[in-house]
Amino acid sequence: MKRRLMAAVMCVCMLFASCGESEKGVGEGDVSFSQQSESITSSRQASEGEAADSDGRQVLTLDINNDKKPELTKVELSGKCSGDIERKASLSESMHVLHNRVVGLIGSPIEVKYDGVDDGQIAFYYNKSELRGVPEKNLVLLYCTAPNEPYNTVTSAKLDTQKCVVSAAVQGKGVYLLADAYQWYGAWGEDVSEYAYKRDMTSYKTDWEREFDTGSIMKLADKDWAQKNAPDFHVSTAQQLASVVYYVNGLNPTYKNVSVTLENDIDLTGYDWRPMGWSHASNHAFCGTVNGQGHYIKGMKIKLGYEPCGFIGYGWDAVVHDISFINADVTGTHSTGIAGGEIYSSSVWSNVYVQGKVSGGGKDYGAIIGREGSISFKGCSADVTVGGEPFKYFSYKKKQEAETPVVETFHLTLNKDMSITRDDHEGFRNLGWIIEKDGVQILDRSATAPFTNAPELTLSTDVQWFKGSEGKFRIYLTASGENGRVRVSNVIEYTN
Repeated sequence: MKRRLMAAVMCVCMLFASCGESEKGVGEGDVSFSQQSESITSSRQASEGEAADSDGRQVLTLDINNDKKPELTKVELSGKCSGDIERKASLSESMHVLHNRVVGLIGSPIEVKYDGVDDGQIAFYYNKSELRGVPEKNLVLLYCTAPNEPYNTVTSAKLDTQKCVVSAAVQGKGVYLLADAYQWYGAWGEDVSEYAYKRDMTSYKTDWEREFDTGSIMKLADKDWAQKNAPDFHVSTAQQLASVVYYVNGLNPTYKNVSVTLENDIDLTGYDWRPMGWSHASNHAFCGTVNGQGHYIKGMKIKLGYEPCGFIGYGWDAVVHDISFINADVTGTHSTGIAGGEIYSSSVWSNVYVQGKVSGGGKDYGAIIGREGSISFKGCSADVTVGGEPFKYFSYKKKQEAETPVVETFHLTLNKDMSITRDDHEGFRNLGWIIEKDGVQILDRSATAPFTNAPELTLSTDVQWFKGSEGKFRIYLTASGENGRVRVSNVIEYTN
């Protein structure tokens, strides 16, 4: 079966997968930004037991030594060709974001290129002790021709548990990878009862634990409590909050909602805290809701390098409300804020108070959130310093908007039928309509017609009222400038 990976840019570089149709096999992915491992590629005549010498088969070998993805030990491509196979083919670990974001990925995705090699065979050798609890019977070999093409299950693949190898006939040039069938099929709603298993959590290490310094989180986290209470957490202690961070960063499937409700004030003083949600080698963005119920988190201290940095590190469709952060100290060099680092596809954060300091070498910082797409802040307040100076902006985007001069080049007109028309001017990048309803941004979309790229000179009421026609509306145009998006038209305001 095959599933299609759809790449979508989420404001900056948020990527997610969406399925297509066909037979059984699934695809989504988790990216590794770690450096490619040191690998040695060599060619040789296949020995007895691998292939018949009389057939003239040769073998190209990629030895893998990747500490962050130790499941694979080597990959072999064998086939018939004239001349040396190393001149006809290549094997390499793929660093592409979509291939590395496949659900249930085991080891590295391998890109296979060849020209003039016939009767090709591919073999993935794995380290049984590094499968992290995944049963060998769950190993499935997947293949796709390009990042945005469907992933197919290689149904001819054979598993040899004695030699620890999965092998199959080459399907063509492209990317091959091993995945855990339970996670792979389960992500798409398939029946995975035959692949079900329970990891031994005492020895199991998540990708997050393998790739990052987890600070005090794993010293505090109760793994059993995290699994028993997921995904709706009611948190009263620092240990329980650490357990939630462990679950989100290590165990939560891609884009599965999590709710976190504070039942008490929580003191994190003295702990080396870490953000909840990340997106480097696996897409473990925090999706869901944090409801503080009027409680505070005190003494949160986070110090990171180039990673989204805040209580929520990387978030997608994340909502935070009715919570205070007191005496926070957050240091990062990329997308840094006290409550959130990098947050997309969220609409309203309400009654969030932050107090403390933000520091680091990056420029995309904010009092509440570092980098965000289009969040409306209601009833929020901040008493925050950046670099020792008072900082009044809730996010870097709000800072850009406030400090970038508005040039009303375009003129909008509200017509009798409530449609809005505009004139046209050249030289603007990423021209887009912004619609706010009752103080909340509900739309940010291109002002060019789909497929044709022709200017969209009229904004219909269907577009304006897709979330209801009653309310107070503000509509205007924005475009990309040197310091981000800036308003480039007058504002149409009306109340229905």
